[in-house]
Amino acid sequence: MKNIKIIFKTIFIGMLGGSVFNILLFPLPWVLGPAFFIAIFALCGAEVNIPQKFRNPFIGIIGIWLGQSFSSSVFMELHNWFISIALLLLYVPFSYFMTYLFLHKIRKLGKVEAFFISSPGGLLEMVLGAEECGANSKLVGLVHMIRIFLTVFTIPTIILIIFPGSFEREPLWPSITGSLTDCLIILIILPIGLLFGKIFKIPGRRLFGPLIISAALHVTEIIDLNAPIIIFIFAQLITGSFFGSNMNGLTWKTARNYVGHAIAIVISLSICMIPFILGVTYLINSRPEAVILAYSPGGINEMGLVAATLGIKPAFVITHHLFRLLIVVLILGLAQKFIYPKLKLLIQSSK
Repeated sequence: MKNIKIIFKTIFIGMLGGSVFNILLFPLPWVLGPAFFIAIFALCGAEVNIPQKFRNPFIGIIGIWLGQSFSSSVFMELHNWFISIALLLLYVPFSYFMTYLFLHKIRKLGKVEAFFISSPGGLLEMVLGAEECGANSKLVGLVHMIRIFLTVFTIPTIILIIFPGSFEREPLWPSITGSLTDCLIILIILPIGLLFGKIFKIPGRRLFGPLIISAALHVTEIIDLNAPIIIFIFAQLITGSFFGSNMNGLTWKTARNYVGHAIAIVISLSICMIPFILGVTYLINSRPEAVILAYSPGGINEMGLVAATLGIKPAFVITHHLFRLLIVVLILGLAQKFIYPKLKLLIQSSK
């Protein structure tokens, strides 16, 4: 009963944060608002919590919503995306290495934590890798979360400054207008998508399993979802609240250090992506705003939501972030064989 009360209290704080961010027209208000407010409450000593098992289904619902961004016209554009996707093969390892050097040499972070924090994606994979090597996995997870928060909060503003009129910020309030039948379709797609992601071991399966099923159904025009927006807003609220509740047990001093690391990562990754953004924009003649979102060091879930909310080629952005995650997973696969043993020795020697 106590845990249920804490969850309800956390959701209430999240709703307050989402409403404030929505009124102020901040980007992704129903994710960032709850994350920010709940993090502040947690750092002030309040007991807040959204269990991971409670959050997981809502990630799938967001995936289904993002799947609506795909249509039959995607096939007409795929050949234009090949170059920008291929350049991710250079961008990901390059930005990873440069950020690692920045954190280790300038921020004086230990080699092991720097290795897992420097990645331009793959939050869960990096946390699991840190745990396997005996590193500080909570540091790794929280810095990545703060990195995502900072990216999502700043990138839309930067886009508006560089490209005025790229999009209009409008408040997005819960509404029950929509098809109740589509709510049932979502309940059918969700478990199928989660099972699909698990069977095929898709990276970020809780998001991408349902997203792929939803995208396939929309591309083939089997369905065209028009479910009440309140469902997707609540899914974002739970996701953001989960982010914020991860600040439990941290002091303000520790949080400042984590934020410092996250700012360093965002700066490093952003500098690294500039030549790639210029190159991709020139080579495929795409909207630079879409390329910025596609290469930005935010989470797949969050950057996909930003693209969908702002109406900036969400299918393009989501596809690039999927490939970015695949590359990160491949790098980790190689690291498990060649780098993890050395990292484990470093941890053991420091004890």
